[in-house]
Amino acid sequence: MHGMKKNLLFVAQLTSAGHHVWFSPQGVKVFKNVKVSGTPTMEGKRMESVYVMSTETTYVNKTKKNETIDLWYARLGHVSYHKLKVMMKKSMLKGLPQLEVRDDTICVGCQFGKAYQLPYEESKYKVKALLELVHFDVFGRIEQPSISGMRYMVIFIDDFSRYVWVFFMKEKLETFAKCKEFKEVAEIEVGRKIQCLHTNNSEEYISDEFSSYVKNNKIHHQFTCANTPQQNEVIKRRNRHLVETCWSMLQAKNIPRRFWAECMKTAAHVINKF
Repeated sequence: MHGMKKNLLFVAQLTSAGHHVWFSPQGVKVFKNVKVSGTPTMEGKRMESVYVMSTETTYVNKTKKNETIDLWYARLGHVSYHKLKVMMKKSMLKGLPQLEVRDDTICVGCQFGKAYQLPYEESKYKVKALLELVHFDVFGRIEQPSISGMRYMVIFIDDFSRYVWVFFMKEKLETFAKCKEFKEVAEIEVGRKIQCLHTNNSEEYISDEFSSYVKNNKIHHQFTCANTPQQNEVIKRRNRHLVETCWSMLQAKNIPRRFWAECMKTAAHVINKF
């Protein structure tokens, strides 16, 4: 409530957490178990029509923080609760408090957004430097255009770091232009030249224009065999991760689907951080 320094305590929340609440005309006491003869966890006095708790500030702060676990879960792009616990344990994220995470917590948004996750085997070959190998794919056509009219997404992934870049397009024929834009951005950011591009055999990757471009820039171009997505499992897994994270955020907060591009940008940013 406006002007209050602490949140209101609801009896239903206390009892749902396993506490027992005992009211009297003079005050209120909260116990961890049914035995009311021991020391109460919290207690307060009645002042007119309300009961005012006199517990230590640290306990109230802990109760308040426990209510923010879903907020941090949403902020981190619906990362798994297990990873969230690991981040808290290792103090991996500045500002992330120590919160209580229940193992049986279920996110409705993730049930919709991650319903079709499929496993892919990891490649045995490992590159040794940034931009030595870049995976590249186009996602779309998306039925719902974004607020800026985009219907396609181009994804680039550095195999060494797994860093992901995303670009958006209105038409698929913009793919070549986005590839050139990515090359310029990535090589400036990393300070190295792209050595190899890995794609499927789609027509946008085998045009004379595209072939001449990679040849002139001394970029080796690898192709997957037809109908074998497992050969490009890095891009497929990351693509699925992005899509699942995006749809989970949209579903969890009932955000209109026309904001999918903005959610994809957010998902990519969060994934790159972790």
